[in-house]
Amino acid sequence: MPWIYLLLSAGLFMGWSLGTNDAANAFGTAVATRVVKYRTAIIIIAVMILLGAVLFGHESIAKLTSIATNNGVLATEETVEAAKAAGELEALRLKSALKAFIIFACAGLTVFIMSYLKFPVSANQSVIGAIIGWGICYADYSDAEILQTNLGEIAEFASTWLINPLVAAVISFVLVFLIKKFIERHLTSMRSYDIIVKVGYIAAGAFSAFSIGQNSSASVTAFYYDAGGANLLSNARLTAIIGGVAIVIGVLTFSKRVMMTVGSSIAEISQVDGFVVILASALTVLLMNKWWGLPVSTSQSVVGAVIGAGLVSGVKKVNFGVLRNIAIAWVSSPTVAGLLAFLVAIATKGYFGA
Repeated sequence: MPWIYLLLSAGLFMGWSLGTNDAANAFGTAVATRVVKYRTAIIIIAVMILLGAVLFGHESIAKLTSIATNNGVLATEETVEAAKAAGELEALRLKSALKAFIIFACAGLTVFIMSYLKFPVSANQSVIGAIIGWGICYADYSDAEILQTNLGEIAEFASTWLINPLVAAVISFVLVFLIKKFIERHLTSMRSYDIIVKVGYIAAGAFSAFSIGQNSSASVTAFYYDAGGANLLSNARLTAIIGGVAIVIGVLTFSKRVMMTVGSSIAEISQVDGFVVILASALTVLLMNKWWGLPVSTSQSVVGAVIGAGLVSGVKKVNFGVLRNIAIAWVSSPTVAGLLAFLVAIATKGYFGA
């Protein structure tokens, strides 16, 4: 059934939506402060996201497939073996691909709407929200073991939504404080200041884009993956690369709106501060990914880093009106995605079964 590969389109749409949103995290401050041109920024982002996806993107698949399996999105090993024995593996592949399509369609639509409204939301949050919405319908939460497992995994993901921006804010605050105290005055007096700042922005932005490829590429295709052949993709690295390509297309086509929101609206920051924001955000994403083994929100890390940089100059430098709207969007994105997935799950229960 070659046509079932059309179901990958929802994952590709999810990746495109993520690319339109998360490009801001690599070069938002650079473009907003006019140190780097938008066209230059998106080319660098595209190349480095692909590199991150190719080298390390597949490492985040395991955690995502675990929570998806426990919430009825992916088939368990026992279900796969039973389908093989009964000669029904193709039917199971179709159902698995359809469920992945639904999850990514609900999450991708949510991210697209938020991006259109210029809110830097978390694609990963939307995906997890959609999984939970599906699981409320299909997972047996009355079973104590299933309840404990699912709540533990949900809590693990949710904890990163708070810790991630806080860590980024702390790293950014410390770095900006130290640079302002010991380096910035000497740096701005140098004849080559503009060149140094531009090179710094490009290097930090490239590092940040690489972290997006490593962190997020699998998030947009992971639920089409099954090493046992019970889904559309059985190669983990290829799964991540396809996700990376989808993200890059989003970067190249529709990323400017959110990029300007992140770069200039949250807090008043200098050119040097903006470079530190990108660096702090990328460091946070990589640290969180290594500590938890989870794909964390790059949008949350960059917003946290911008706030940390702004606070060095005082609370008045932070635009709490914009920050409030972003916080509302962070809560809304998993909620909306979860509600959409739950409604679809209810409507399709006759096909997917109890």
